[in-house]
Amino acid sequence: MNRLIINADDFGIHTEVNRAVIDAHKRGILTSTSLLASGPAFEEAVKLAQGCPKLGIGIHLCLVGGLPTVLDIKDVPTLVNEKGLLPENYVEFIKKAYEGKIDYGQVYQELDAQIAKILSANLYITHIDSHQHLHVLPPVWKIVQSLMKKYKLHRLRIPREAYTFKMFNAPPMRIMGRNGLTWLSRRALRDVHRLSYSTSDYFWGMVDGGNMNEINLAYIIKQLPFGIHEIMMHPGANTNTLARTFNWGYHWEDEYQALVSEKIFNLLKKRHIALINYGDLS
Repeated sequence: MNRLIINADDFGIHTEVNRAVIDAHKRGILTSTSLLASGPAFEEAVKLAQGCPKLGIGIHLCLVGGLPTVLDIKDVPTLVNEKGLLPENYVEFIKKAYEGKIDYGQVYQELDAQIAKILSANLYITHIDSHQHLHVLPPVWKIVQSLMKKYKLHRLRIPREAYTFKMFNAPPMRIMGRNGLTWLSRRALRDVHRLSYSTSDYFWGMVDGGNMNEINLAYIIKQLPFGIHEIMMHPGANTNTLARTFNWGYHWEDEYQALVSEKIFNLLKKRHIALINYGDLS
């Protein structure tokens, strides 16, 4: 029997995301979510999660996204821009890193603070992942390994979507980004095996990121090979409201609707796919 983790990223980033995550877990097929320590709606997310003991909670490490840091900006000046916020995206972060403008000691301190903040909320913490998947970038990945040892965490996302998935029917920039991420993920997987960490066998959601509607979700479910899978989702309760804050072009409500779709529920049942979260991995 295939096992499937369905994870909603960015829990705590906005109240409309929080609403969708909790409702998709209670009414739909969502089994897991990833919590942003620096999210503006973090406290609300924690309170909502406390009422959902079966919802797996990941630590969504964050070094990008135009979000604030957990630490005071005086302590992590190389991580923020002139507005005191993290870079908008991974391209900006990598550019700063390439130019030698990132102090990785400050990266360690910030990620350490993020993990400690989430662990102190006394939630059911199941795994580690990150905003825009920066945890598999080699210099950040070394830090994440160290912090996982420190906090005795051993489950994490390795976002290696298959190179061949939608290779010819997805936007070229999406394919390029996916392929770069998959290459980094496969490098990181060597350490995952060496350290006996736990992860899924397959990951899905890069090519369809922000547009995991019912059609795209069903397409993935219908072609899952045998194993343990994670599908990444970004549900939101109100796309118009979220689009005024985030210019990512995500189809938030479509993703929420996919998670509560009767068609998707019946498809999973027909194919005998068991829903789990990272806490169910050894």
